[in-house]
Amino acid sequence: MRNRFGPLKNNCVIASAFSILAICSFEQVPAQSIETAVIHRFISQQAKRENGEEYKQARKLLKGDINGDKKKDIVVLYTLEGFNGSNNYRQYLAVFLGTGKGFRYAAKEVVGEHAGRGVELKSIIGGRINLDTMEPRKTDPACCPSKPGKARYLFAAGKLRELK
Repeated sequence: MRNRFGPLKNNCVIASAFSILAICSFEQVPAQSIETAVIHRFISQQAKRENGEEYKQARKLLKGDINGDKKKDIVVLYTLEGFNGSNNYRQYLAVFLGTGKGFRYAAKEVVGEHAGRGVELKSIIGGRINLDTMEPRKTDPACCPSKPGKARYLFAAGKLRELK
């Protein structure tokens, strides 16, 4: 069902035969924002080029000023998997810079992968992107890194680079 507020799921029950009172529960389905559309389009195009698909449930976004221009930017951690039918995956960190009217893609970097480290996006502080990591130990199976760690990335000169 659509209304002036966008798509809705509607479950209504008539509460009384004597009055025209309907008790309804509505679940608003949010319209896709401009920023989400830009990010989704970018990831979809990359997945198609690499013959993989996004594991959408793992996508995480944070907003903060990455380049020091006092505008909100977006950092996205996303996962592509199933390259050419395999069970491999890669985690990417991407930066979308705020333009005042929207966001534009600026850079991406592989930050985690199957049989390598796994990462979780935690925060943006002072232009630095902070990740929690799980690094593989020599005795870990390829699926399951178990050594906790941290990684920090900086966006500078149009590129993401890991700080050591």
